[in-house]
Amino acid sequence: MEAYADDIKPLSYSRKEWVIAVLLMPPFAVLLNFVLFGTQYFSSLRNFLIPTGVTLAVITLVYVCCGMVATMLRNRFPKYSQSFKRIAIGLGIYITIMIAALSIIFWGYDYIGFMGYQINLNKYIWTLIVGAFCNIMATSLNEGAAFFERWREVVDEAEQLKKENLQSQLEGLKGQVNPHFLFNSLNSLSSLISDDPEKAEKFLDEMSKVYRYLLRTNEDGLATLQAEMDFIHSYFHLLKTRYGDGLNLKITIEERYLTWQLPSLTLQMLVENAVKHNMILKDNPLQIMILTTNSGRLIVSNNLQRKDRMVASNKVGLSNIVKKYRLMKQEDITVRDDGKEFAVVVPLIHP
Repeated sequence: MEAYADDIKPLSYSRKEWVIAVLLMPPFAVLLNFVLFGTQYFSSLRNFLIPTGVTLAVITLVYVCCGMVATMLRNRFPKYSQSFKRIAIGLGIYITIMIAALSIIFWGYDYIGFMGYQINLNKYIWTLIVGAFCNIMATSLNEGAAFFERWREVVDEAEQLKKENLQSQLEGLKGQVNPHFLFNSLNSLSSLISDDPEKAEKFLDEMSKVYRYLLRTNEDGLATLQAEMDFIHSYFHLLKTRYGDGLNLKITIEERYLTWQLPSLTLQMLVENAVKHNMILKDNPLQIMILTTNSGRLIVSNNLQRKDRMVASNKVGLSNIVKKYRLMKQEDITVRDDGKEFAVVVPLIHP
């Protein structure tokens, strides 16, 4: 509730709202008082300042109220497709508030006989028309300023997403294209060449696929589930060759989700984390499972058999995935750890 109240605080619709108020309200106040009192309005400093101050106070209150209404309507109709409906409803409310305020000024001055004023309905109607025009102008300027600010936010978020994607690729490369991993891969390959040339050829083929994918992940940071699964098959082949019966992978993917998307290298990071933080034993294999749910989510889980000596981890991989989903305005990922199984639930993105 407190956060909602902060959203509708005065002059919060756009960062230029107060500038628009300064540009529009003083000229309108002077014009309105000239219509009311004619040349008498400029006859003395007192005749100028008192009605100007009163009018500015009233129309400032109107402007602030309209701005708060605009913010509430934006919260109620946040989608771009709802813009016309939101603006139309807003203009109706703004003009109604403006009519009420101008009526108070006209009938109030007539009631107290300020500077001998008597209401003129013809001037009153024309003032309402001018007020409606000013309302439309203020709404257009504020909507334009707010739209520009939201556009800038989208651009900034897109740039941030590119940075996160680059970091993701670098993390993937750092985890795989490093001397330790390369040494292990080449060592496995060397053993296979002499023991089983056919397996060595298969290993080399899968290894090239892994590195090719790591170096060619999409620039926009998204990949289809099909592409990620093709990659993870090659990546797991390398792991399986190294760890043998100590590591198993079970995949249950519904075909309809293969065209759905997720951030590139998500599966590699999750599988790598499972291997990194758990013991891999022939008598007690590490079981990694990748499956989809009917609600369009991907689950990557593994049985927990943590290493006796905890592996240093800064959780960069998991944190990177979380940041990407938030930047893309997607549902957050969830992590489950019941002491027996560790699972990460990743929402798939409909193409």
